Amino acid sequence: MGDSWEDHADAEAQRPTFVPRVEAPAFVPRASAPTFVPGQAFNYVPPPPPPRPAAAQPPPPPPPAAAAPVPMEVEQPAEQATPEPVEQPRSSTPESVDEPEPTSSSPAADAAPAESAGNGDVLDLASKTEQLKVSQQPVIDDVPIDESRILEAYKRIMAEDPRDHLNVVFIGHVDAGKSTLGGQILFMTGGVDKRTIEKYEREAKDKNRESWYMAYIMDTNEEERVKGITVEVGRAKFETDKRRYTILDAPGHKNYVPNMIMGAAQADVAVLVISSRKGEYETGFEKGGQTREHAQLAKTLGVVKLIVVVNKLDDHSVVGPNGQWSQDRYDEIVKGLTPFLKQCGYNPKKDLTFIPISALYGHNIKERAGTEVCPWYDGPTLFETLDTVEVQQREPTAPFRMPIVDKYRDMGTMVMGKSESGLVQMGDVLQVG
Repeated sequence: MGDSWEDHADAEAQRPTFVPRVEAPAFVPRASAPTFVPGQAFNYVPPPPPPRPAAAQPPPPPPPAAAAPVPMEVEQPAEQATPEPVEQPRSSTPESVDEPEPTSSSPAADAAPAESAGNGDVLDLASKTEQLKVSQQPVIDDVPIDESRILEAYKRIMAEDPRDHLNVVFIGHVDAGKSTLGGQILFMTGGVDKRTIEKYEREAKDKNRESWYMAYIMDTNEEERVKGITVEVGRAKFETDKRRYTILDAPGHKNYVPNMIMGAAQADVAVLVISSRKGEYETGFEKGGQTREHAQLAKTLGVVKLIVVVNKLDDHSVVGPNGQWSQDRYDEIVKGLTPFLKQCGYNPKKDLTFIPISALYGHNIKERAGTEVCPWYDGPTLFETLDTVEVQQREPTAPFRMPIVDKYRDMGTMVMGKSESGLVQMGDVLQVG
């Protein structure tokens, strides 16, 4: 008969009860104890990591079949490179394998020698490349300036035509009348004949743009004539009794500001064209207008003399009831522009000149406007102002210097710029730096 549950209950009751040991030491955890892994002994020590296997070397190629020796005399070279000994691969049998010592498995330590060797090769290659670049640069010796030859050439040029030459750029907001002013100047000085003007009049009338025919003289591109917007810098020449001029008709649209900069960089004098028509002056002089930007760019590019021409005073929106130009509108524009141009760096007494004109009819450009049109202005005309403006003189005996602002290819490479100093003539050798 087996034990009953009562016997088990009596045995459990007779077991001694647990009494805690108060004087036992406090438990201190062991921080350096190994990580517990189920199934391992308490004092288990992990084995060291296996060594990294050495890179296997390919077996040497089998020796070629021995051919029958042919008795012949072979002349040996004076210096024959000794072939490097080829290390034979180790046998794969366990008896010939040496136990390698444990090495560090850190990838940085293994990559350090290779990286240093690679950096050394790169530095050597870079130094050789730099030496090659330096050696390929042409060596140009400084040629002494022959001032006597330059002075003779300068005197010969001045004897042919003693008049000075100036580059004049027309700047201003779009549709201010810059191209019309340039065309009117060419027509007055004989650069365009009457028959060509009549042709342009018919062409402009067919396009319902009767007032654009003078602008067609400067805007030779068909796209410019259709849209009425100058895109490229137009160039033309005219002469007066005192000076020779080159006109640079800069575009006024904000999308072609780089072309305007190219034209202003070549100019000695700038002509800021202002439209006095109601709304057009305010649009060009506002924050986003090109009147402000062009005046600032011209001063930044070194144009120190600025002639402000107030155009379109004959427009019906500003002309008086008796057909005379409005002096109030002219004074309003002068008072509005003077503080801004002074802030740009122009001296109102020395660097600024204001002239009321009509580019379409040619008033106050070459000849003065009649008293029946503008009785309140008695100042100089545009031609008189250009002939008397003071510009910086160039030193002919100084080294020739010309900033290159544009280039193109036409029967060779053509460069454009403004001569800052010196004298250049055909046959001279110049250095582009």
